[in-house]
Amino acid sequence: MNIIFRILLAIYAFCLTVISLIAVILTLRPEMIERASTFLVKDVLPSRGLTLLMLFIEIIFLGLSLMFLLSGVKSEKDKKSVSKYNNVGEIRISLSAIESIALNASKKIAGIRDNKAYVTKQGDHVSVYIKTIVMPDVNIPALLEDIQLKVKKSVEETTGIAVNEVKASVENIYTGYKSRVE
Repeated sequence: MNIIFRILLAIYAFCLTVISLIAVILTLRPEMIERASTFLVKDVLPSRGLTLLMLFIEIIFLGLSLMFLLSGVKSEKDKKSVSKYNNVGEIRISLSAIESIALNASKKIAGIRDNKAYVTKQGDHVSVYIKTIVMPDVNIPALLEDIQLKVKKSVEETTGIAVNEVKASVENIYTGYKSRVE
């Protein structure tokens, strides 16, 4: 959520808390309902300025309520895929498909034992993060640069989606045996 949305939500929650407290007080003291309605009808509604102010506040509350309701219903599909448009229509490519493309491109490089790929969406572009386990006796900086170049090229050629960056890291060196835990 962006900061403006959070601020509006905090103000909305505060106002609803105040309204809820007033409703609780009016429920516990029914005679106050009569006094409040008399005050509203005799003092507030005859004044044109106060009536317009109340209407303005009510419309803002209605708008905020609808905005928060619709934001809760909004689909998460946009966060899990990248959309492109062509002359025929829309094309959606999921982030997991892009991860698979990145994994396949990096597995073809000699010196890699195992790897994992993570893709994040950044607007119409993506960023790829590759974690690798490499074989011993490889030039790690050269290997990681090769991974970056091949993954970027493969993802862009296969999907047509621009890659902002490819981060590659070595998580471990493959030793050929599994260590025992005692």
